[in-house]
Amino acid sequence: MVWAKVGTGAALAAAAGLAARYAVQRERLERSWLHRVDQKLSAIGEVEHLSILPLVERLVPDVGLDGEPGVSYLIRADDTTLLFDAGLNSSGKARSALVRNAENLGIDLRSLDGVVISHLHADHVGGTMNMLRRTFSLSADALEPRGLPGYVPAPMRHERAAVELTTGPRVIAPGVAVLPPLPRMLFWAGPVAEQALVVNVRGFGMVLVSGCGHPGIERMLAATEVVLDVPIRAVVGGLHLPVHPGAAYLVQAILGSPHWPWRPIGEQDVAEAIDAIRTRGPRMIAVSGHDSTPWTFGAFERAFGELYRTLRVGEELVVA
Repeated sequence: MVWAKVGTGAALAAAAGLAARYAVQRERLERSWLHRVDQKLSAIGEVEHLSILPLVERLVPDVGLDGEPGVSYLIRADDTTLLFDAGLNSSGKARSALVRNAENLGIDLRSLDGVVISHLHADHVGGTMNMLRRTFSLSADALEPRGLPGYVPAPMRHERAAVELTTGPRVIAPGVAVLPPLPRMLFWAGPVAEQALVVNVRGFGMVLVSGCGHPGIERMLAATEVVLDVPIRAVVGGLHLPVHPGAAYLVQAILGSPHWPWRPIGEQDVAEAIDAIRTRGPRMIAVSGHDSTPWTFGAFERAFGELYRTLRVGEELVVA
């Protein structure tokens, strides 16, 4: 009985400590994001052609490709080729889903001009061990060319890539920029800082590429508009809206939630995200299935009609 009381007391103390950490850090981070977008970019240039090819996604259209709950997109902006995030490598094999899918789609990952990591979570840096070691990898075998630029939102290291920490908005190629990492407090996982990639397409406008959207797409759009004076016409990637998750999305719904545990990510969150995007007059909206559910896809499809796409491995988006 004594040990039971001790255990109960310890559990309550731990829960109280977790709640206090969440409340204090959430308040601090909610006030801190504006100073990160003080610096503005007067111009980032333009590209004539942009393609976004999902190499890692949960959903696949073809049995010859592998799906996993991670993200990696090949970004081609005119003559610049970037990899946005590195997937999860959930199998732990030397040839990750990223490598296998790239090979099946005819992509040479050794010819990249750079890697952009959205945030330091396992499903974006190539696995849990990479997250714990604060690094990223495309596969267990070293594929990254020595000196490859790696743009990261938090202090990270890499044995081969030339890691460059994003501390403010930065042009990384003609027409292509990374935005300042925006903070968010997640109840269970703690604080996270996430950066987005933006590409300015001539005659179309700004395309925003998101990894998970942990800061909230409303804040990401607002930050883009503060930093750049260009209309946002497309949002592509993860928005972290696992509404009515079922067993397949429980990890994303629990660990990635920015709310108190009794207030899950719900339909109201989706409605607010849709409203924020709709006010910008989008020409394309494409949502990742790695952290958003079929219910969310349906809500976006009803809202945006033929402008909407659900992202799947190998299904290329083209803006020209």
